[in-house]
Amino acid sequence: MQAFEEKINELENELEQLGNQLADNYFQTVKVLARLTELSEKFYDGSHSRFVSEKSALIAEDLGMTEEEIMEIRISGLLHDIGKLSFPETCLYKFSNEMSEKEYSKYVQHPILGMRLIEPYKLFSNISEIILQHHEKLDGSGFPRQLTKEQIHPAAKIITVVDYFHNQIYRRQRIRGENHPGAIQFSSTSTFLDSTRERYNAALNYLTKKSNVLYDSKIVDSFIKIIETERKNLGLRSVMRIAVNALEPGMMFAEDYFTSYGLLMAAKGETITREALPQLRRFVEAEELPQKVLIIK
Repeated sequence: MQAFEEKINELENELEQLGNQLADNYFQTVKVLARLTELSEKFYDGSHSRFVSEKSALIAEDLGMTEEEIMEIRISGLLHDIGKLSFPETCLYKFSNEMSEKEYSKYVQHPILGMRLIEPYKLFSNISEIILQHHEKLDGSGFPRQLTKEQIHPAAKIITVVDYFHNQIYRRQRIRGENHPGAIQFSSTSTFLDSTRERYNAALNYLTKKSNVLYDSKIVDSFIKIIETERKNLGLRSVMRIAVNALEPGMMFAEDYFTSYGLLMAAKGETITREALPQLRRFVEAEELPQKVLIIK
């Protein structure tokens, strides 16, 4: 009997180790795919995919979704635009109403291309469907399948709201660069708030106007509550340069930082987590990140 129990315990330990290995492989795959997705984001201030991922997860949490659903939404937000990888720059920097007919016909295919890229990973079956649907609208005016209301995955309904907002505030029509005139530069939080106020108000007004028409009203209400709170709190914070070894969780990057080979290490507006600190220090040691960085504290 004792030998039998020992064998059971041994099998349980092996299964746990296998589960941990599978989970680690899963998240390593997500990281690689997310890095690939960011290659199409050079016409944004900050990381579009990271913003959509973070804010979509906050909405899901606010709406009482399960931990599994929140994780799916977080990953779907990171990968929602992976179908744009092969896009020419004309499709990347233009809004849809500025595109030629040929450009637009390619643009509306990116959810399908994204779904096809993710679909082979069996663990990503729900995520591939969310990616496919992230441009659908309640009234059927979205694409690629013109789904309506309850036909649309709840996570896709969330992502489309956050996606719209970030595009209106942080998208620009010039190649990124720390000193490029297309980038939003600010030396204080009040400067940033003033420089984005007009676009911010227009984006929220549009979401409110189209609530229950294009967008789920509960999602719009939740997002506005979250973003208004964050914007209010941002006005109480200051911008300063801080040594990387003095960074603390909860601080935010005030500008984008790229490696020498163009990889986005830290995105403007991204909150620093405890887990990120060792990696940031390694970037400093490799001379890929300055000793001091611009931080919102």
